[in-house]
Amino acid sequence: MPLPHRNFDPKPPACKITFDQNGHAIALSPLEHLGLPTPAPTPMYAGVTANTPRDIMPYRSHPYPQGTDEYPAYSIIKVYQERHSEKYREYIRFGRVVTRVRHHPEPTSATKKWLIEWKFAVHSVDAAPSAPIEEQFDHVVVANGSDSRPFIPYFDGLWNWKGEAIHSRWYRNAETYAGKTVVIVGSGPSSADIVRELGLLGATNSHNAAKKIYRSIRSKPRYDINFELGWSEHIETVVPIKLFEAPSANSKSGRITLQDGKVIDDVDVIIFATAYVVRFEFLRPTDAPFDQAPLLRDPTVPEGAARPPAELVGTSTLGGGHRPHNLDAHALFYLPDPTLAFLLLHAEAIPWPFSEMQARVVASYWSGTPLALEPHPQEDSDSHSVLVLGHPGEFEYAERLLKLIGEGGPEEVDAEGKWGEWPKYKKRIRELID
Repeated sequence: MPLPHRNFDPKPPACKITFDQNGHAIALSPLEHLGLPTPAPTPMYAGVTANTPRDIMPYRSHPYPQGTDEYPAYSIIKVYQERHSEKYREYIRFGRVVTRVRHHPEPTSATKKWLIEWKFAVHSVDAAPSAPIEEQFDHVVVANGSDSRPFIPYFDGLWNWKGEAIHSRWYRNAETYAGKTVVIVGSGPSSADIVRELGLLGATNSHNAAKKIYRSIRSKPRYDINFELGWSEHIETVVPIKLFEAPSANSKSGRITLQDGKVIDDVDVIIFATAYVVRFEFLRPTDAPFDQAPLLRDPTVPEGAARPPAELVGTSTLGGGHRPHNLDAHALFYLPDPTLAFLLLHAEAIPWPFSEMQARVVASYWSGTPLALEPHPQEDSDSHSVLVLGHPGEFEYAERLLKLIGEGGPEEVDAEGKWGEWPKYKKRIRELID
């Protein structure tokens, strides 16, 4: 059984892709497909290196030690997180999977507002799930972000294609793909790391290099680095995919047609580095209060798009959306009942200091600081872009929130311990990587 604190698994449970009736590809581990209370496979891979510089990455309350590399490796990040968590360890419970969060169905003066159910995590099909254990709370913070349920965009005919397909959550190292023809779909941070690692094997004439590497993108990559090492010369960038076909005499795995008409044959592996959906499986849409004010909307597929045949439709569903709804203008509190709060729903914000700031605001509000909570101005949109901040958006958002709770002065931390603006040098570093 994996250690409960382990955050890198070199041999994660397999990626099994099924399809829902609308043609969405559902990439999950076998235990997840069975609906068992199991930890989600970590997306951490062996060669991961931070794409956020050292000086702006850490929690404001806990800077990196002197001498830390500008872009820390996985091993350094792991030690940092373990040391940071030490003073909170008594509040952390490992090996538990929250399965249900709802308003208490039978509220009385003796009950608390929220009823939470959890089970002990299982790591095997043969392990019987425990009976649910219930606890009551006055407030709930959902802080699992939005990066656990893999998202693969709708592709016409993907269910017909017979090569190996995985989501980047299962990528571990480039050597796995020695001698193979690989397509990486996406232009974000995970895509950048994967194509660089694959390309570097070619640049160093490694016997573990892939035979051919394609990268299919919709927008210009923003996270590619280390061009001087020559990795990019081994990557062929192509336009988005239009159609997947079944195996034929022309292609053992199935032809892949691109939007410009180019055809790629005999691809061995596709790695979908296509992000995640927001998903809260424990906040059931049939439970109060979510039955009256739903958090998520199911992603749609193009009108008139092809659907998989019934025999290829599995039982798993995507069960998530591109962004949460019924939150306040800061995407922080659940408007119908702000004793429920969410951290780290935004994209393109430095996660650790950002979440620490949000937690400070939540604690202040729940401790009595008044806040006027208004609906999100783009409530009707289901686009994930609503939550994208970037530079300078994340600083504007953070400093605006701090001012609402009586902080947000000119100093990062003043003599009274109040938090304020980020120093100019940190803002400049953030600007350079945006």
